[in-house]
Amino acid sequence: MTVLVILLSTGLCFLFAILYFRQKHALKRLLMDIEAKKISKTNLLLTSRIQNTEVEKVIKVFNLLFEELRETKVASRQEQETLKLALHNITHDIRTPLTVANGYTQQLLRKDTSEKSIVEKIQDNIRTVSGRLDILLEYQNLLEQSIEPIFQSVNLTELVKQELLQYYDALQEKNFNVDIDLEQAYIITNDADLLKRIMQNIFGNVLKHGREYLQVRVSGTQERIQLEVINRERHPIKNLEKLTTRFYSENMSKTEDSSGLGLYIARELTELTGGYLIIQEREDLFMVMLDWPHS
Repeated sequence: MTVLVILLSTGLCFLFAILYFRQKHALKRLLMDIEAKKISKTNLLLTSRIQNTEVEKVIKVFNLLFEELRETKVASRQEQETLKLALHNITHDIRTPLTVANGYTQQLLRKDTSEKSIVEKIQDNIRTVSGRLDILLEYQNLLEQSIEPIFQSVNLTELVKQELLQYYDALQEKNFNVDIDLEQAYIITNDADLLKRIMQNIFGNVLKHGREYLQVRVSGTQERIQLEVINRERHPIKNLEKLTTRFYSENMSKTEDSSGLGLYIARELTELTGGYLIIQEREDLFMVMLDWPHS
């Protein structure tokens, strides 16, 4: 009798051990299948090689979760495509009447009329809207990842100098004292057009939110080239870390609207061209530092 009990106990232990290791193996296999499904994003359903009610319940729950996640991703992707298409159509629909209106105002400005000051104000507003539209189009291109840098030899110092000259009159009108250090030529391999767009966004930000003082300096080592743009702030910055976040604006100027995209686009384009952008604040000075590899 004792021997029989021992044999039965041994048999039961052996059976439980087999069931335990089969269960453990099945769960291990299930975890591996879940990880593989996450990576491959396949639509195949999870299955189990053993007949176990609890394991099958877990598998059913995971399959439902993966299906809901897939449907959510599909819906999100469709919404993004719809938004991109709408943004594309809207911006191009606005571009045409703006171009026509600008042509008419230029014709009127060439005439000596009593309404010339009114026409100038109209043209200023057209330019403002056109500038906002350019930023929106650039943001759309970044969303679509359709910007492909074309790298070539670029004189960064000369490029910064030429772009800064485009803002000379506007800076003078706002009484900026401009301090520049652009004597030494620094040559890098980069995309000249994208670098110009970076400068335009940064200098545009200076005009919108800066006052009195602007410093622009290009410097470098054998490994890296840096561009520093420092301006005095018109108002203290509350959330410095958010300034390069898309659509964030502190509304630092009550008279000028901001798209909240200027510094975001500058940062994205800087990274797209192989560099990085850092913003800092020291007392009432706002500093933008850009860094790229030396040629």
